[in-house]
Amino acid sequence: MKYLVGIGFVNRVDLLVRAVGSIPAYWPHTTIVDNSYEHILRGHALASIVAIDESPIPLSYSQTMNYLKRKAVEGSYDMLIYMHHDTEAIVGTPEAFLEQLRSWQQSGQPWGVAFTNCYSMAAYNVQALNAVGAWDYLYLPSYFADTDYYRRLALAGYGWVATGLPVTHHDGGGNTYKADPLLSLLHPITTPLYLRYYMAKWGGAPGAEQYVTAFNQ
Repeated sequence: MKYLVGIGFVNRVDLLVRAVGSIPAYWPHTTIVDNSYEHILRGHALASIVAIDESPIPLSYSQTMNYLKRKAVEGSYDMLIYMHHDTEAIVGTPEAFLEQLRSWQQSGQPWGVAFTNCYSMAAYNVQALNAVGAWDYLYLPSYFADTDYYRRLALAGYGWVATGLPVTHHDGGGNTYKADPLLSLLHPITTPLYLRYYMAKWGGAPGAEQYVTAFNQ
């Protein structure tokens, strides 16, 4: 089984170091996408143990996922494991997660996304990614983009599975915007707008959707 581990990064190097340090079994397969304006990971010690790709311009969450999807497809990977930079895996979780993923892959059952005990570390079946297409980078660049993608996976016949394996999402997540004054200002303004778009697209809030096609078309 061939897999790619991707981590998107904007700020908080301290949390990124903890995230990478918690997944040593994944290091040979891991790529960090450096979306910081100054490319602050250039020359960092992390480059000696994992790959660091510098985006030419800072990518949004959805653009980062599309970049990693393309990398996984072009590299003929079986799955893409995505980990938030502010997530820390508990000892034993990376290995156990991989074993469960191998089991599902070998079973031949259609699955789209597998979670740990948190959405901040999840694995995607590349076959399902090919069937569903790109993340909605135009209208859902960050919040609700993952929820939108999970729904599209399910509607395409690729369900999701939960392992319950423990990871820690530090400070409740959202550390990228919390560490940036401008993003902190924009977050409470833009997030309700993304929710309104999601509800228009699927006929309800997450968990209460009514449409089985986007915008009921």
